[in-house]
Amino acid sequence: MDRIMSIASKHQLKVVEDCAQSVGASYKSRPLGSIGHIGIYSLQLNKTITAGEGGAVVTNDPILFERAARFHDLGALRPGHAKVLGQSKLDWFISPQYRLNEFSGGVLLAQARKLDTIVEAVRSNARRVYEGIRDLPGVRLRRLPDPDGELGSAVFVGFSTKDHCERYMARMKEENVPAYRPAGSVILPVLPHIEKKTTVHPAWPSFNTQRGKSVQYGAPCCPRTIDILARFAGVSLHPKFTRQDTDDIVAAIRKVYPTIT
Repeated sequence: MDRIMSIASKHQLKVVEDCAQSVGASYKSRPLGSIGHIGIYSLQLNKTITAGEGGAVVTNDPILFERAARFHDLGALRPGHAKVLGQSKLDWFISPQYRLNEFSGGVLLAQARKLDTIVEAVRSNARRVYEGIRDLPGVRLRRLPDPDGELGSAVFVGFSTKDHCERYMARMKEENVPAYRPAGSVILPVLPHIEKKTTVHPAWPSFNTQRGKSVQYGAPCCPRTIDILARFAGVSLHPKFTRQDTDDIVAAIRKVYPTIT
């Protein structure tokens, strides 16, 4: 088969949600992005829906809305955002320029209209894979806090050791159904530029305060997380996968998993 595609105090923000790969998912009937004061979505090419590049911020807080609108657009508040806001409460401030271009906006509009269809297709594929492997003796599936709200973009299985996980991934690759560990920005503290606190300029204030200098990143700050993620591997699921594709995934997992455990 072709390669499978792949809180804070009351005086701060209660939750800042990173919903990068979870557009369309929910938790206890609440869409991700609506649970805390502010939510962010990534819209690059391998997310649930895409604008080709870019992202989005969602909030019900008018101050946060205005700050986000101004921050992304040279400190200005354009008529469209001003109309949504009702009345400006902030002054101009110096800020960067992160406006989404019109062409990407058109792509995103078309994608947003298909979101429900895309989400249902991914969830349907995930259900078929889960149903196909759930009876495997000793199978260890990733815990789902809210199965009904789970997006299902990947089905992960766990192992007792990192070596077992690596052998599983190698064997799955031989079956032409690649499996991968959780990747990307899942463990930010171990990324070299985070651990070294590398900013756009040495005088950037983030880590030049007494508190900022005291913060230590790197593997010692999250050993349990690193250990858990090193023992899980998953197959990504795509909304365009056919029943044959999901059958192939199930067949590969059923063939390989028992030989590892």
